[in-house]
Amino acid sequence: MRYFATYLIYLAVIARAIGWNEDTAPIPAVLWVLLAAYGVVLVSERSLTQRFPRYPRFYTLVQSVLAIIMLYRAPTLDFITMLFMPLSFQVVRFFPGRTGFIWIGAFSLAMMGTFLFGMEWQAGVTMVLAGGGANVLMGGFAHLISRTEHRRQENQRLFGDLQGAYRQLKDSAAQAEALAAAEERHRLVRELHDSLTQTLFSMNLAVQAAQLSAQETPNRVPNRVDEHLTRLQVLSRSAAGEVQALTGQVPLRQPAQAGLEAALRRLAEERLAQDGLQVSVEATGNRELPEATQAALYRIVQEALNNVTRHAGVRQARVRVCLESPVASLEVVDEGCGFNLASARDTNGFGLTGMTERASEIGWELEIESRPGQGTHLRVTERAA
Repeated sequence: MRYFATYLIYLAVIARAIGWNEDTAPIPAVLWVLLAAYGVVLVSERSLTQRFPRYPRFYTLVQSVLAIIMLYRAPTLDFITMLFMPLSFQVVRFFPGRTGFIWIGAFSLAMMGTFLFGMEWQAGVTMVLAGGGANVLMGGFAHLISRTEHRRQENQRLFGDLQGAYRQLKDSAAQAEALAAAEERHRLVRELHDSLTQTLFSMNLAVQAAQLSAQETPNRVPNRVDEHLTRLQVLSRSAAGEVQALTGQVPLRQPAQAGLEAALRRLAEERLAQDGLQVSVEATGNRELPEATQAALYRIVQEALNNVTRHAGVRQARVRVCLESPVASLEVVDEGCGFNLASARDTNGFGLTGMTERASEIGWELEIESRPGQGTHLRVTERAA
């Protein structure tokens, strides 16, 4: 659109020159040459600017010089001042800040100089006011276009930034969702390991006991097998209930909801019935712990007793709980075969890792002392405030 208007004004000047009354003020031949040169420079500006980014400054200077020369060669030809209109538009577009409007002021001064070359005062004042006003109008229009383009570019940049931020937000949301899913899977695996795995282990022991009983003296087989099958049925119901609780089919009941000491004594009874493990529970102090802390401590004891059943080779364990202020503690002790702690941490999987995580989550510290042949002593201690 800018080039169309520039060409249109140039063609209007050519048409006015062709229709000019030669008798009133003849048009010098050099003026036609200058007009042709002005047109050549005008047409070449677009292609040369694409090749040479700094060309518009040189182009503006050449066009301005040509227009001023034509103005002073024929000061009575008032239509020459029309050439300053596209130049006023271009200088504001090509030069930043106030420089473009300084050029427009220079054009007005050039027009005022025609008074020294024979221009009548009345016609000269009219030319300067009309031409200067038109030049300012074109410069203002160019300034408005420049601001509009700048705002458009700024809006595009902001839109790009917004799209980038939106993509980052989506990526962050996806990462958060994946992290939440991973944490939930980890929680479920830990809960399954702490509860269901031991139940399945006890079921396996019950099956093995039933198989051994079937090989004993025939008159004793029915009673012993029935006893083991009844125990297996109880264990299977317990496993089904744990699965339903973990999958949300039934409300999940906190294991220590009735109090830590009561929950541990109930756990001791269950282990005796399931595995024949005799667990003595000692509790001192009456300090109230948060429900989440009691649940975590219960799970730690549960996993420790699971390890006693599977690996210690004994049928006795002691659980001591000290709830006296200021620092509470919990201990699980057995006199079993013990183990190498360093190698166990590399191969145990969720056992020791899960207990350590649970202790850390409630702000307690887990310590394990064990050596082959010397039993195991597990201690969880509340961190001092």
